[in-house]
Amino acid sequence: MRKKGTLLMLTLYLLICVTSFPVYADDTRPVLPEVQAESYILINAADNRVICEKEADRKQYPASTTKILTAVLALEAGYYEQTTTVSQAAVDGIGINGSNMALKPGETLQFKDLLRMTLISSANDAANALAEGVSGSISAFVLLMNEKIRELGLSNTHFTNPVGLDVEDGHPEHQTTARELAQLMRYATSNTRFREIIGETEYALPVTNFHPESRGSRKSTDLLLTQLQYQSDSFSVVGGKTGYTKAAQNVFVACARNGEGVELILVLMKHPNRRAMFEDSYKLFEYGFALVSRDRSLAATGFYDLRYRESADVIHKFYESGYVAGNEDGCFDYAADVSREEFLRVLGRIKDPVAATGTAESGRTYLAAAIEQGVVDATWSGTGSLTMTRGDAVTVMSRHIPARRNLLEQFALMLRIKDFKAIPASSRLDVLKAVKTGIIPLADDGILGYDETISREEMVLMLDRYIQYRDTVLNPILSLVGHIHPIRGAVRNFYIPSVPVSAK
Repeated sequence: MRKKGTLLMLTLYLLICVTSFPVYADDTRPVLPEVQAESYILINAADNRVICEKEADRKQYPASTTKILTAVLALEAGYYEQTTTVSQAAVDGIGINGSNMALKPGETLQFKDLLRMTLISSANDAANALAEGVSGSISAFVLLMNEKIRELGLSNTHFTNPVGLDVEDGHPEHQTTARELAQLMRYATSNTRFREIIGETEYALPVTNFHPESRGSRKSTDLLLTQLQYQSDSFSVVGGKTGYTKAAQNVFVACARNGEGVELILVLMKHPNRRAMFEDSYKLFEYGFALVSRDRSLAATGFYDLRYRESADVIHKFYESGYVAGNEDGCFDYAADVSREEFLRVLGRIKDPVAATGTAESGRTYLAAAIEQGVVDATWSGTGSLTMTRGDAVTVMSRHIPARRNLLEQFALMLRIKDFKAIPASSRLDVLKAVKTGIIPLADDGILGYDETISREEMVLMLDRYIQYRDTVLNPILSLVGHIHPIRGAVRNFYIPSVPVSAK
């Protein structure tokens, strides 16, 4: 009887467990869609994690997705607003039935218009004109393309032209893989202006010396970006680039971003059907972002413009510490000028996060606080919006370095600073202090550039060096003699702990 009762209780217990607590099995994971492309890959752009792939290392013809590299190299050349003249070679080099804008030899256009023709209309003549405008000839530009390919470590990629011609036009070696094409897109989308252009759904045809009147506009060939049926609640499309040749079939590279700032890059190669290619792209992005929402290890984010910069780790550390902010679109804007107020705000947060918050809440500006503390003098009053120069940084940072004279060291530094005579006499000792500590370094050629503006990236690196100096030089002094009240007060004028006071 006891055995029967025990068995009954066990049965009831199991029944309750099964009915009361649902079991979440693998069927909660999104289902990987079937894709017709011969090869594809989907990666997280922030950390390069692969979400899914198929034959991603098979060499294929990239067709017009080649123009991703052509465009970003043209942007990096810095000729965005400049003009260039179309040559006969640029027009002749469009290939058999190659897409083009019917540009004429001798026609003069701005690089920004050629970039839109190249990326949005996929015009071969425009891409050739970009190449010649940057390097002087198409062959010289191809050398530049392969130099960048080697720099990015893409061992399975070799380009022989800037537009994507392949075997049909005598370029059988113009090949890459889905994996490496994703890396080219990852690199290109770290460029803010490139992202701006590939995200445009339409652009106006420019007025030129051959076309003095407006000629309307051209729409993007990226249906994932332009068609309502591909709009999603899970992600928005940053932009993409299509391609087609007879040998390559349909090729597509795209970038999409969700509300949390996760960016995925997708490449499909040798897809047999153009319309189905966009359907498959949409399904893969839906799959990828659904998987990201379930597996947080795949949800890495980061400032897209820092992916290939050595300063990325330091800037992200400052961001996570609350010292600096980024833009809503996921860009840090590292090359932007810094205002005096921003510089002093970041420095204030580093010196004392709690006090810095109080300063903001009390309505005082960080500049006003710096004047009160004697970091800068009253001539700085009302100048918070002015661009910060390296000379301004010298003025501020020298107040955070204890004075110590060594005439031999000072003389040696004066010889190292090649533009020392151009520095105002009243600032020369401050410059020597700041350079000696390494907080404000010299350029490789020994130039300080006293009057040059500093960027957001330079600000962060400068203040990171200040933190290192403070914690390795001033902290030991404070630990050694900090119990002596007058000395402690003097040292603390230069050293403020990096942790909030309330955390001690």
